[in-house]
Amino acid sequence: MKEETKQAILKEIVDFTERVLPKIDLERLRRAMPFHAVFFTDEGLRAFKNQRSIVTSLGQRLIPRIAKLIASDKYESVWIEHKISGEADVGMVGKIREIVSLLRTGEITPNAELEWNQILMAASGETHHVSFRADLYIEDFEEGPLFVEIKSPMPNLDICAQTKQKILIFRAIMHRKKQYGARGYLGLWYNPYIERENYSHSFTRKIMDMEREVLIGEEFWDKIGGPGTYNELLEILTMAQKMVRKV
Repeated sequence: MKEETKQAILKEIVDFTERVLPKIDLERLRRAMPFHAVFFTDEGLRAFKNQRSIVTSLGQRLIPRIAKLIASDKYESVWIEHKISGEADVGMVGKIREIVSLLRTGEITPNAELEWNQILMAASGETHHVSFRADLYIEDFEEGPLFVEIKSPMPNLDICAQTKQKILIFRAIMHRKKQYGARGYLGLWYNPYIERENYSHSFTRKIMDMEREVLIGEEFWDKIGGPGTYNELLEILTMAQKMVRKV
């Protein structure tokens, strides 16, 4: 990453941290939560107090912004919360919805290659306009336009199903434009299971082809920024940790 990109990411993280950490008297907080205080630093104790809202804000605000900064370091046409629209074959869209419904009920198991072949075979020749909003869109990605839904590592069933449909609709739109290298992914911005092979969240596995449609943790960051991006991000986070204002 360019140095200016690293500094922009660092500033984004530090500013976010100072906004979301509750301004609570630490002595009162230690008295209210004495056992927690044994295990957490002062900053950790304050974060624990508002853990749910902080994690929500991380996923909805900070992570997409950092993803955009990282992708923009390498690519020109990068957007977050971007409306993607275009013409798609009516028969293909119908088959996509059928596949997602069958995955939800467990009547089929995910297989991206098989699903796409079935979708192609369902083409009717008639098209209509479809659209959806993308968490991250890189139009000039080297292999073809790239769309990523950025989610926490344990999304619920509805989010998984909606993301799967977006991925397939995106590919149908791009197929119509003859941009055959275009791909969509579910991007999980961290992995609490640490190793990919240990990832076992049932809803994700029920709906998504884990090998072809899901980027987990390091894979996600390196996909949008290039090899080594995740390691650089860890270094920036270490710097941010030292800079967090202690109040």
